[in-house]
Amino acid sequence: METTTYKISDIGEVVGGGTPSTANSDFWGGDIPWISPKDLTGYKSVYISHGESFLNKTGLKSGTKLLPKDTVLFSSRAPIGYVAIASNPICTNQGFKSIICNKEIINPLFLYYYIKGNLDYIKLFGTGATFPEISGAAMRKIKVQIPSLPTQQKIASILSAYDRLIENNTRRIRLLEQMAENLYKEWFVRFRFPEHENVEIVNGLPKGWEIKIIADFGRIETGKTPPMSNRDLYGGDILFVKTPDMHGKLFVRSTSETLSQEGNNYQRTKLLPINSIMVSCIGTAGIVSINTNLAHTNQQINSIILNNLEDLEWLYYVCRQLKPTIELFGATGATMTNLSKGKFEKLKIVVPKVDFRGAFHKRIRPYFKEIYALEQQNTFLTRQRDLLLPRLMSGKLEVKS
Repeated sequence: METTTYKISDIGEVVGGGTPSTANSDFWGGDIPWISPKDLTGYKSVYISHGESFLNKTGLKSGTKLLPKDTVLFSSRAPIGYVAIASNPICTNQGFKSIICNKEIINPLFLYYYIKGNLDYIKLFGTGATFPEISGAAMRKIKVQIPSLPTQQKIASILSAYDRLIENNTRRIRLLEQMAENLYKEWFVRFRFPEHENVEIVNGLPKGWEIKIIADFGRIETGKTPPMSNRDLYGGDILFVKTPDMHGKLFVRSTSETLSQEGNNYQRTKLLPINSIMVSCIGTAGIVSINTNLAHTNQQINSIILNNLEDLEWLYYVCRQLKPTIELFGATGATMTNLSKGKFEKLKIVVPKVDFRGAFHKRIRPYFKEIYALEQQNTFLTRQRDLLLPRLMSGKLEVKS
C-alpha cells in the first residue's frame, strides 16, 4: 500500500479546548455540548454528540471553542488516548487536542482508526512525570503515513462495519436491560405485580412479603488482592475483578488482570462460582455485576454466592437499587465510601413471596440469556476488528481502492 508521510498539522488543524468557570452558573445549562475526558471513559461508540454538560452562548465565548461536525476528538491528558468523532458541533475542555480534518487529504473516520491503531506510538509524545500530556505543538509534529483518499475510505468502511454491528448489539442490550429493570420496578417497587389488586397491604408491604437481610440469600465473600510483588500469582485464565471491570456491565466476561492457578491456590476460599453477584462497596460504590466465569475480586468488592440461583435476576436488581444505601452506610467521614462485609450482609431488603421471585426469574431469564449472547457476539466482533486494524493500516492486508 502506497502512503505519503504527513505531519498532523498538514492534514488538519489541531485545536485545544477550555473550561468556562464552573462557579458561574450563567455559563452553563444551554444547548451547546461540552465534553471532558470523563465523558469518554468507557465510551465504545465511534461518534459522540454530547456528554453530561452543556454550555450556553455566553459560556462558549468565555473560554472554549466550538468544533465542527466530524472533528476527531483526542484526549491529550488524564488520560492520553481517548478518541471519538464529533457527530455535531461540540466543545471540549483543555484535556483535548482535537483535529479538524482537511477532507481533501484525510477522511475523519480513517483518522479515527489510524489513531486507535497507533496509540502506543502517539503516547510517546506525552511529557510530564505525574500526568503525561501531549502539547499542541507536539501533536502538530507527529508524523503519520496516509494512503490515498479512496484507500482511506475503503479501510474506514471495512472497520466501521464492525463498529456498526457492535453498536446495534449494544443498543439491543440496553433495551433488554431497561425492559428487565422496568419490570422489576413495576412488580417490586410500585407493587403492581400480577393480581396485585387482590393482595392486602399490611404495614406498607403486600401481605406475605417480609423484611430480611442480604445474608439470608447467600454467603457473602469479600475479595482479596494477592501480593503484587509475586507475579507468579498473576497472568493465568482466572478472572480477577476490580470495580473498573464492572462499569456498565451486567456480565463480567473479561478483566484487565487475571490470576494464575497459583494465585487461585493462594486464596482458594475467595474463589467465586459462576453467577455470583458482585457489588462494589469501597470507592465507587454500588456498581453491580454478575461473573460468567470462575473469578476472584479485590477487597473493594463484596459478592453474594447465592443459595438459590432462581433468585439471581431479582437479587441483582435489588442490589442495584441499594446504591444510595451503600453510599450512606459506607460513609466514614473519609474521602471515599467504605462499606464493610459486616455492614453489607446486614443491609435490609424487601423480600417478595417465593412464587413472585420465581415468576420474575422465568420472565427475565430469557432477557439475560439474550444479553449474554449479544455480548458474546460483541466480544467476537471486537476481536476481529482489532485483528484487522493493524493489518489494514500497515498495508499487510491490501484493499482495492
